[in-house]
Amino acid sequence: MSVGQLPSFSEPVGLFPLPNAVLLPGGTLPLQVFEDRYRSMIRDAIEDRGIIAMALLQPGYEPVYHTNKAEIFPVVCVGKINDHVQIPDGRYFINLLGLCRARIRQEDPDGEYRTAMLDPMLPTGSGIEIDGEFAARSSLRDVLGLDQIEATDVIQRARGLVDSELPLGELVDRVASALLPTEMVELKQQLLEEMNPIRRAGILTRELRTLVQVMAVRQKDLDRWPRFGSMN
Repeated sequence: MSVGQLPSFSEPVGLFPLPNAVLLPGGTLPLQVFEDRYRSMIRDAIEDRGIIAMALLQPGYEPVYHTNKAEIFPVVCVGKINDHVQIPDGRYFINLLGLCRARIRQEDPDGEYRTAMLDPMLPTGSGIEIDGEFAARSSLRDVLGLDQIEATDVIQRARGLVDSELPLGELVDRVASALLPTEMVELKQQLLEEMNPIRRAGILTRELRTLVQVMAVRQKDLDRWPRFGSMN
């Protein structure tokens, strides 16, 4: 199963809520799974369809983290376990590929781990938006072409995606997955919940511009820092 191919939503899906990770469609997420309940979830998923849903915990989760009652955001990303290894102590190391957005319709917190019935969130669009999509793609291309951005392999791949024939929404998800720092979970959740690809592109473009400006200021400060020798 690849990105864009929808799994069956006729059966409940295991939920993997975390406070520090958001998966986007088209992105990959390496995870170490060590809690007993989530080991069971991964084992069950591997024996079935290999599908789980990543969810972001809402603020204030700490007192009930080790229960199935912590509040989560209702929009999740359904992922496919592409690779997995279980080591002798029982932990799993998995590589998860984001397939699609989904909204929780009904949750069951009473099992060993949480499961939910999900509704897929399908992209919408029309020919009226063609001009807007062209402008959004151009803005993203301009940001990725700024002189302050070093032309690393990741940046070069992102530039290639912008110039490809990928639909705008899929393009934005892939670029965001590749370029946004892991810890920017609130922003990634905002991108996950935004179904309009033009608005999603605008959010990402503005954030990338901000990141470039921050890096430029930090570099300027480093350039000004007096270098009188090494510190031991």
